[in-house]
Amino acid sequence: MKFSIVFIAFLVMQYNAVAQDKSFSFEVIHKENKIGTLEAIKKISGDITEYQTETNIETRILAKIEVNYNFQVVFNGHHLKNTEAEIFLNGKNRTSTKTISTNGGTYKFYDSGKLEKTINSPISYTCIQLMFEEPIGFKKAYSEETGEFQTLRKIGSHSYAKENEKGRESIYYYKNGILQTAKIDAGIIEFELHLQPL
Repeated sequence: MKFSIVFIAFLVMQYNAVAQDKSFSFEVIHKENKIGTLEAIKKISGDITEYQTETNIETRILAKIEVNYNFQVVFNGHHLKNTEAEIFLNGKNRTSTKTISTNGGTYKFYDSGKLEKTINSPISYTCIQLMFEEPIGFKKAYSEETGEFQTLRKIGSHSYAKENEKGRESIYYYKNGILQTAKIDAGIIEFELHLQPL
């Protein structure tokens, strides 16, 4: 009997761990044509939440463009631990940044391995999280790519605009807290995201 209770408890813990993992797939659309995919994975283990996205785009605008975005973000509770962002354009590394939490409560932002700045503000929401959950109550999102805070504003029922430090605006639309579509101005290219059914 004791073994059965322990085994059932183990199964419940395993189910809860798996049930907290989420994955989403999006089609990347440019001028009504599919040009790529975005895969988004959220994993929770105890207090640690890990977000990962990989976007692959291939299109032609005057010349052939291949873009690969890889982002990884780790939170401990509501406290950002670290971020990594890698962007490749036509096979060449265009961006390689990291943000690392320090023991003193600040963050160090590195670009291509070089320390660029120290961030003294707390970071509780990052841009990658827009792929996973509606940003209810948040006015800014930390950019894993640039190390800057980008403004968020609600523009309608379950829709939000994010403006980066260069004035580029992206729009996100949610249903039941889950991102459905987005219009992204990524600088290199503008595109839409469309959630795919599981």
